[in-house]
Amino acid sequence: MSDPATFRLVGAAVYFVPALLWAVFAQSIWGFLHKRKPRSHAFVVLFIVGGLVALHYALWVLIVLARSRAAAVVLLAASDAGTAVLLAVGRHFARLWPVRADPPRPAWLGVNYGVAALAAAVFVLADLGTLALPGPVSFVPFTIYLLTMGALTVWDVQRLARCGAWQPGRLDETNSADVIAIGLGFVAVVAAHAVSSLGGATERLLAGGAASSAVVAFVLLHAGAGLVLAVPFVVRDLADTLRGFVITAVMIAGTAGLVLGLRPLGERVADAELRRLLDLGAVLGVVLVLVPARGWLSAAIDRVVFRRSRRRWAEVHVLLHTLSPELGVVECCRRALAELARALQLRGAAFLLADGEAVTHGAFALAPLAAAWPRWAGALPPHAFGKSRFRDLPLPLIEALIEADVVAIVPVVSPRRLWGHVLVRTDLLRASFSDEDDQAIDAIADQLGLVLDAAELLARTVAVERSLAHAEKLAAIGELAARIAHEIRNPVTAARSLAQQLAREPASPFAAEHRLILSELERVERQVAALLRFARREDFRFEPVDLSELARATLEAFRARFEAGGVTLELELPDGVTARADREKLRQVLVNLLENALDAMTAEAAGPRTLSVAVANGHGAAALEVRDSGPGVPADALPHLFEPFFSTKPSGTGLGLAIARRTIEAHGGRIAVRAGSGRGLAVSVELPLAEERAR
Repeated sequence: MSDPATFRLVGAAVYFVPALLWAVFAQSIWGFLHKRKPRSHAFVVLFIVGGLVALHYALWVLIVLARSRAAAVVLLAASDAGTAVLLAVGRHFARLWPVRADPPRPAWLGVNYGVAALAAAVFVLADLGTLALPGPVSFVPFTIYLLTMGALTVWDVQRLARCGAWQPGRLDETNSADVIAIGLGFVAVVAAHAVSSLGGATERLLAGGAASSAVVAFVLLHAGAGLVLAVPFVVRDLADTLRGFVITAVMIAGTAGLVLGLRPLGERVADAELRRLLDLGAVLGVVLVLVPARGWLSAAIDRVVFRRSRRRWAEVHVLLHTLSPELGVVECCRRALAELARALQLRGAAFLLADGEAVTHGAFALAPLAAAWPRWAGALPPHAFGKSRFRDLPLPLIEALIEADVVAIVPVVSPRRLWGHVLVRTDLLRASFSDEDDQAIDAIADQLGLVLDAAELLARTVAVERSLAHAEKLAAIGELAARIAHEIRNPVTAARSLAQQLAREPASPFAAEHRLILSELERVERQVAALLRFARREDFRFEPVDLSELARATLEAFRARFEAGGVTLELELPDGVTARADREKLRQVLVNLLENALDAMTAEAAGPRTLSVAVANGHGAAALEVRDSGPGVPADALPHLFEPFFSTKPSGTGLGLAIARRTIEAHGGRIAVRAGSGRGLAVSVELPLAEERAR
């Protein structure tokens, strides 16, 4: 390359590569800023960094191609001024990059950019010859500023970096790989500056002379530094940057080839009008060939490099349309997640439903999210977002998402509710999604929300049908029970009267047997009464009822049994908790709960016996809770305690709690049962407040 013209073209091409790479990266960040509008200023500073680096190398392309020394000196002055500002902005970004770091204070920013402005002014004046400084072009102040700012930037990155390699996703935490790349880039910058100072490479370029070993080394080190420094940023935005770089480079090469190819043909044509037609043909060729080729080239890159077909979204939509709501919510989520992972070539994905259930596909670890997700999931935005938007989230959730290698979060929202969030993991090459991908993912999330709505509504419909069928069955059972009870009651009443007469004769030789017969007949009478009560419709007379007063009166009737059984009472009965209720029906419910608690505690001989009755006014309802210290019930029996004819007691009818639930629900309240904190059982009742119903 002894020919200066050839060397200038080759040198310009070498500088053009980092200029184009940084320009494409800056354009990607600008698109993100325009589309997502993140709250973090780090992306604005990063865009400025990318733009300044691209401008720096673009100026050096012009410096190498400049035929006039005066023009080259002006371009060099602009480049040095931009370098001074770039170093200040780069250090500012190093402070903003880690999510755990505190933002720089105004005083720090003032000093940082004030020194940069002063240095830029000094460099411009020195390059233009207005200010005399040591050295021809590379002078001492520039060297001091370059070394100081570069070393401080590398130190800031190293001080705040995590251990480990690069993870997929744009702009996550700094790590050891970033420190190595930025350190090597800084070393290349220092080496290029040293070659320029010692070998006079910059002066030779300004003079437009032939290539020398010093000039070649300077150009390669200078351009190589830009490529190495781009690695930490490009690797996190690999898909968008690689796609944009390749497409732009091919478009430029195609345009240049078309124009340069038609120029020799135009020189052979003598007719001026025909030459203008050839020039017009070159322009039309660019428009008609290269512009459509951009879309074809993008599709080819997606298919060859990222293994993504444009038909994949149509296939996902087809699958969602074929999902049957009869599969249920969980199965629909599982199939949709698998199809989404196939379309995007994901390493793993998880669907965290709003009710706490999780569906996973592929390699996905939920453990890092276990503590932070339930607390901070409400802080997530209502649209799909990638790793770049994690900075807007609370720090504990950011840490958990980074530890779980999550690169994007997609909320699944229907017109009725938020169903949950899809979290995805992928590799470095597939961590970036195009605008088409974002639109398709949002559409799929909306469609999945509708499918889940249909699945839930279908499940509720089936549940209602089963409930109606169960209610009809219970009505038939109740009617049959009422008939049987009436048939049983008459002979039982006659036998009970006779047993009472026999039991009154103490001289009878079978007095003990008579008393046993009487107690068993009374038990049959109670069960028949319960059957009749369960079978018939009850009328309610609602009135304001003080729950604490009702509880005290009911407990007083049990005092003798409490003392005989060694039961200790723990009461929380504040005044003023007034429910809208039928006093007698509510008293029967409380009596049933107290009798169940007594039976449970007296069935177990060992251990202290404690009965707690609490009344409270909370969550807009009057609350009553009865808690015992008995042995409790098996966990698998808890859901069935309110079912008719289900009982854990050998002699129980299984109707007490069923009647209690029906009574409470007729009041517009609810009743629930849960295992005690240590042992026993707790039954809670909630009723509407009398004041609220009055309004």
